Amino acid sequence: MEPRPSTVRLPACRPEGVATVLDFFLRRFPRVPEETWRLRFRAGKVWAEGEVLTEATGFRALWVVHYRREVPEEPPVREDFRIVWEDRDLLVVDKPPHLPVTPGGKWVRNCLLHLLTVTTGNWELAPLHRLDRLTSGLVVFSKRLRTRSRCCRLFQPPARVDKLYWAVCEVVGGEPPEEARLEHHIARSPEEHWRQVVIRGLPPNAVCRIERVRRTGRLALYRVRPATGRKHQIRVQLAAAGLPVAGDPLYGTRPEHDPWDLARRMWLDAHLLVVKGFERAGGMEPLTVEWCSSRSPEEMLRGAMADSPERGP
Repeated sequence: MEPRPSTVRLPACRPEGVATVLDFFLRRFPRVPEETWRLRFRAGKVWAEGEVLTEATGFRALWVVHYRREVPEEPPVREDFRIVWEDRDLLVVDKPPHLPVTPGGKWVRNCLLHLLTVTTGNWELAPLHRLDRLTSGLVVFSKRLRTRSRCCRLFQPPARVDKLYWAVCEVVGGEPPEEARLEHHIARSPEEHWRQVVIRGLPPNAVCRIERVRRTGRLALYRVRPATGRKHQIRVQLAAAGLPVAGDPLYGTRPEHDPWDLARRMWLDAHLLVVKGFERAGGMEPLTVEWCSSRSPEEMLRGAMADSPERGP
């Protein structure tokens, strides 16, 4: 089965120095060689609104552009995901670590969306929120395009879903707090577009509460309740608090990561989603439900201790 194309919405304001769609892609994806993009345009693999785009196609604000990517060889992924709940409009999946939700980077077919599309035969599936490739836990999908806009409200402010994560953190910033409310302004790094950074002096756009459950040596188990949903938010905020997630290759103390190694993981799990009285279309009863992932906090802590190069007492 052919994988779905990747999609990018062009910004409302044309960036300085950008005249064409190609210019935008070269700026947006600096790690992709220019010749790769030019070959995609020449092969008709970039289009919008049914129009095949060329290297000379001008930039259009808010245009939704689709393109097909090719990779010589995709790293392996774990495929032991589990469907935990579904109804006419929603599908909830408990995913393992080492499985991206959507295509990106080195992964095109090896992602949860493509695997679910093959399993269910439903080409209308779309995730309603983000979960990092190295994070395990619950992901909610919309099953039908006709009800997607209403389903999206589950995760739009004011959110109708309460979320709880388990995070095993490395203690690198002194005595870890029992409880804390973390507030930061998070934005994309101007130098490394794949990384998020904390911007000091700006109003917070990322908020979460953390509660320490247990500490053992240099590791601490935290219950994390995010109030917002910024990209990489929990990982960035915990690292800024001196509590990087154990095994995090981007914001933690273990910078190296081999995408072909499925044995070592990042110890962050989207464990619980609670929905209370979400109004649905078509005369269906309001949705009140609780979903849990399969990983317990004790399992997470034991695994992180076994994986840690310096085991606590």
